[in-house]
Order: sequence, then structure tokens, then C-alpha cells
Amino acid sequence: MTPSLILFDVDGTLVDTAGAGRRGLLRSFREVFGVDEVETRTAAVRLGGKTDPAIISEMAAALGIVASDVESRYADLRRAYLAALQDELSRGDPKARRVLPGVKPLLETLHPRPSTWLGLVTGNIEDGARAKLATFDLNRFFLDGGFSSDHPERAEIARIAHERFCRRAEIRFAPERVAVIGDTELDVACARANGFRSIAVASGGVAAERLAGAGAHAVLPDLSDLDEVMRALELAS
Repeated sequence: MTPSLILFDVDGTLVDTAGAGRRGLLRSFREVFGVDEVETRTAAVRLGGKTDPAIISEMAAALGIVASDVESRYADLRRAYLAALQDELSRGDPKARRVLPGVKPLLETLHPRPSTWLGLVTGNIEDGARAKLATFDLNRFFLDGGFSSDHPERAEIARIAHERFCRRAEIRFAPERVAVIGDTELDVACARANGFRSIAVASGGVAAERLAGAGAHAVLPDLSDLDEVMRALELAS
């Protein structure tokens, strides 16, 4: 079989953490910069598809914190965020925190295939992505990936993930045999920028019409129809 690399986004594609990431970031700004009313003042900042550095920059601007202050305290902000995120993920939450439909059966089908490699391509910093996936015992499926701790731009994150897996596998994955699975137009854009296949899912809240309009090769409601996903990936089931 021709080797294939499948790169998954995290939030809205694999899991729904019920806002743990946003709450963790808000707590970190409150702790490090001593700002008040963070929820209200950052309410207009949308997270979907963005990288953590971009989100932090937008939140800081909404809170009146200058970029130089964010840069000088970035290490403190990162430590505070990861601690707050772990705390948020450990809290009992009977509502929306969950693995999204079809994810585990799909990963369990793909993971054993000798010619198929699974990775991450996410706007999360690596420690944040791993913390979220650990909550659902999903890290075991993903050896490596690309993260916003590697680069602030999503297209570069996907390129870095590709290069890492080429080195790991000691082969060159042809761009047409690399697929990015994500839930926003930005996931579609990062795939197209690298010549990769884009599989978009509407499980994160972005309408299927918008995902199709962004140029996704395939648009699915979620990952629950295994045969449909395998067809979209051009893999034999």
C-alpha cells in the first residue's frame, strides 16, 4: 500500500473539552497580569481554528495589555495556563466534555494499519494538546505532530508535522497522500497551503457550507460514518 499520513486537529475534531482551554487562558491572564472582568472583556475573541499565540495576542489586546508585556511574561503565562488547564480538565463536568462521534472507532481502525501514520496538527501548544487528549486516553494514537509551540502559523505547523513524520518513517510522504482532518476553514487552508488533502468535519460548529466554500476536498458532519471517512481519505476499509 502507498504510505499515508493523516493529521488530526484536536478541538472540535477529536474532542470537546467544554471550554476548558478558554477558561484556562482567562485564568492565566488574571493570575499573571492581575486583570479583572476577563470573561466580559474577551468575549468577542473567537478561538476556533486559531493558534494559541494568536489567541493570546487577541485576548491581550482586548484586555489592554501591550505586546511587549505579553512577550516578557510569556513563560509565566504559559506555566499558569497549563496549570489552569489541567485543573479545568480534572473538574467534574457532566455536560459537554467528550470524545466526538466516531473518533475512537476511526483511530482504532487506522492505528494498526502498517502503511498509515497518525499525527496531530493543532493550534494548541504541545503540552496543552497532550493534556486535552490525556483526559480521554487518546495520546496513545499519536506519536508526534505539529503544534503552535513549534510555529505560530498554522500552515507552517502542518509543514513541520509532515517533515517530522517523514523523518520518523524514513520515507517521503507524497503531499497527495497527506490528509488534514479539521473542523474550521483555517484547517482547510493549512492543508491546501501544503498541497495536502483536506477532510473537514462540521462537529466543531462551523457550517458544512462554509467548510465546502473554503475548498475542502470532503466535508462530513462528523467522523461517525467509518466507511464514509475511509472513502474521503481514499483508503480501503
